[in-house]
Amino acid sequence: MEIKLNSAGKVKIIEVIGKFDIENTEEFEVVFNKQIESKPSILAIDLNKLDYIDSSGIGCLIKSLNNIKNQKGSLILVGLKPMILNVFKLAKLDLFFQIMTNEDFKNKFVNDDDSDINELLGKK
Repeated sequence: MEIKLNSAGKVKIIEVIGKFDIENTEEFEVVFNKQIESKPSILAIDLNKLDYIDSSGIGCLIKSLNNIKNQKGSLILVGLKPMILNVFKLAKLDLFFQIMTNEDFKNKFVNDDDSDINELLGKK
């Protein structure tokens, strides 16, 4: 597994690449906990390049969801491949996680950058 950090406007993004299994949960938890130290209101986990997730990886995401909710923040899962989305739906996890397509995420958060720029420039 490879982890990359990004942001879109005020949203912190953790990109997970490859396999998310028992061998990688500790690494993910360290990165995730470091990201929520600043108490972001929204943190997204980009799963576009995730090829495989096992029960340990799912458990780690559930733990992460609980941790950010305890800080009054939100967690969004973005870009799940159909096979992985199906796992979440079969386990009814789509009822607990906020799951967005790439397009929905871009429309809601990435295009929001214009309003941030306007605020910085003193325009409203």
